[in-house]
Amino acid sequence: MTAVLGQREFREICDLVYRECGISLNESKKKLVESRLSKRLRASGISSAREYLQLIQRDEREKISFIDTISTNHTYFFRECGHFEYLEANHLSIWSAACSSGEEPYSIAIYCLEKGFRPSIWATDISTQVLETARKGIYPMGKARALSTTLLKRYFDKGIGRWDGYIKVKNDINKMVTFSRFNLINDMPPKERFDVIFCRNVLIYFDREVKQRVISRLYSALRRNGYLIIGGAESLTGIDHHLKYISPSIYYKA
Repeated sequence: MTAVLGQREFREICDLVYRECGISLNESKKKLVESRLSKRLRASGISSAREYLQLIQRDEREKISFIDTISTNHTYFFRECGHFEYLEANHLSIWSAACSSGEEPYSIAIYCLEKGFRPSIWATDISTQVLETARKGIYPMGKARALSTTLLKRYFDKGIGRWDGYIKVKNDINKMVTFSRFNLINDMPPKERFDVIFCRNVLIYFDREVKQRVISRLYSALRRNGYLIIGGAESLTGIDHHLKYISPSIYYKA
């Protein structure tokens, strides 16, 4: 079953995705949307895009599943690890605000333990599917290609039998991270204030208006003297904010 989207249905999906997760889709993404929508049509047993749009208007769980399917998640352990050098022993409360399948918060946990301190890490994402993977902490070995043999042995269990070629985060690391679903666009920021917030490789998908809203919310959740760390391909150029620029990707709440 392959979804074929008319212009009206495609526009409705684009509007929905923008409202729910701030991602702007254009005509060049139509084939991608049709491909991913087809997966949900098969799963729900619905034969047309119009019927499916009616379903997700009344079924919140199916709407979340659709957002999961449409979102792109790609990461690996110790990605852009130079950012971790800004983590210090007094940073005991850290938010990984777009954690995807968990490699980022687990990498943060490992880095901090290697430096001799143990922070509390809150890891959030809009996708329930990737959060389920994150909680299990099981990954193909290729996800750990940036890790040394020493770190692999210290912090991961190696799979055997049918799990050959996989690794599992050890329980001690898993317990350092609390995973929750959180929508950066629509959910209210937590009352807790964080020493460091990582929000990497997600702003690049937002237009200026959505970036402004997200950065304002992250700023309010950041403790004074805290750091906001964004992705290497991102910047806050054109965004009104009160953060001090430290270096590419690194901002400071003075």
